[in-house]
Order: sequence, then structure tokens, then C-alpha cells
Amino acid sequence: MLVSLLSGKIGTMVFRKHGNKVTAYFRSPRKKPPTEKEKQARQYFAEAVALAKQALSNEAGRRRFMKLAKKEKKSSAYGAAVSYYYKQVSAGNTKC
Repeated sequence: MLVSLLSGKIGTMVFRKHGNKVTAYFRSPRKKPPTEKEKQARQYFAEAVALAKQALSNEAGRRRFMKLAKKEKKSSAYGAAVSYYYKQVSAGNTKC
């Protein structure tokens, strides 16, 4: 059956595997407003994404983060760059 191959999200439907069984449910919108820590994490992530895009816009930056991605076994230079800058921003290092 095809459903047994599914894992992840399709629209608002979420599929999860538990052993040889698959559960599915609809994800409902969040009812509570985000906490201050969640707001802060989202802000850090937005800053990290902006810095990563800027760094990857030139060849030297792409090479640097391709090396880092390989070293840290990340799937892409973009993922490595976002991870690197998230750590920098959340540590308070503004000289990225």
C-alpha cells in the first residue's frame, strides 16, 4: 500500500511511521501566542538566513561553506551556512 511509504507532511496532513504502522493526522493551527524564547529563536533564524544568503552570493563564500558542509556532514552549503550563522547570532557575535 502506498500509505506505508509516506512519511512527513503533505499540506496540513502529517504522516508518521511507528514500526510497520503509519499514523496520519491533520495539524491544527497553534492557539497560543509564541513565547519570548520562541520569538527570539525566530529572530535569530531570520538573521542567520539573511547572513547565509549574503555569504553564499559570492564564490568564496560558497566554497567556504561547501567545505564546512562536507566536514560537518551537512547536505548543502546553505544548511551549513545557516547553522554556522545561527550559532554566531545566538551567541551574540554580531561581527559575522
